[in-house]
Amino acid sequence: MRARPEFFAWSVERQERYAVEIPKEDRACLNEALLAELFGRHYSTRADATAAADDLPLDERNIWNETCLPLYGIGEDCFFLNESFAEGESILDFETLRDFDEADHRFQESARQEDAQRRGEEYSPRPYRGSLYLSWARLFVDGRFTYSTLTMAAGYWYANSSAEELIQQRIPHRLVPGKNHGKVDGGGWQWDLRVEAEGEEGVLDELKRRVWAYQSARWDELQTAYDASDVGGVYLLHESEPPETNLHVVITNRAALSAVRFRSFLRDCRAIERPSSELFQILEKERAALADFVEEQHADITRTYNPKVIRLVRRPKIRVMKGVFDP
Repeated sequence: MRARPEFFAWSVERQERYAVEIPKEDRACLNEALLAELFGRHYSTRADATAAADDLPLDERNIWNETCLPLYGIGEDCFFLNESFAEGESILDFETLRDFDEADHRFQESARQEDAQRRGEEYSPRPYRGSLYLSWARLFVDGRFTYSTLTMAAGYWYANSSAEELIQQRIPHRLVPGKNHGKVDGGGWQWDLRVEAEGEEGVLDELKRRVWAYQSARWDELQTAYDASDVGGVYLLHESEPPETNLHVVITNRAALSAVRFRSFLRDCRAIERPSSELFQILEKERAALADFVEEQHADITRTYNPKVIRLVRRPKIRVMKGVFDP
């Protein structure tokens, strides 16, 4: 009512179009009103209010997101996909998870191909088999405000494979700051950390290289297997950490992606829900196979490693923009 009182006389379609691209002046007005209503804080200018809204602590950010979700979200669950869209596009341009995911896949593969061409390298775009990986969303689950993560089943294994933990068990190591770590560089800070492994840095590098190659290959194999399977479905994993409510939505394949619409997200997921025990059984089997691989490769490298032979690796210079780690 403060920013755009005529909003409530508009059609649902017009309200949604407005909500995905709220004018800057209206957003500033909303920020000012919400800060006063929710937290009793008043600011001399709307610019100050907008700056304060962008810098809320986590507990207040949760309240803010819950309050705003009915405006920003769409459909039965007020679903909001917290991901980037192409210029001029929004969630309203996609009906299903697959519509969005496949368009994003094409964009990412095109960008990778262009990047390879600039470096004078060849790149063959990967086929689409579902590519959602730790995408963020917000929705109401049975009336309760919930944060959600969306991931393909093959990617869920990759994210939960415990590879770093297994490597750490074999070769204890830690990151230590280099001489340039934290130094101001342009508009940010330099990220200069090196690995310390009690003289086994070379063995560690080789083990990590082999494990990463294994994970990449296994991820691809699992994607292919899920894609070829007629077992399409969704696993709904409740991973809440109070005070937040979190739901991890794990999708098996393209058929399942096509079956889930943004406007009826939770209802469609529940219609094809599969028991989570099924996913965890596969995950434990894959973890055991990875543990065996790490053990075998560590033994092989220890037996054959020559410290005089150093693999040439390009070390990128990393600069972190100021404020990127602020809450």
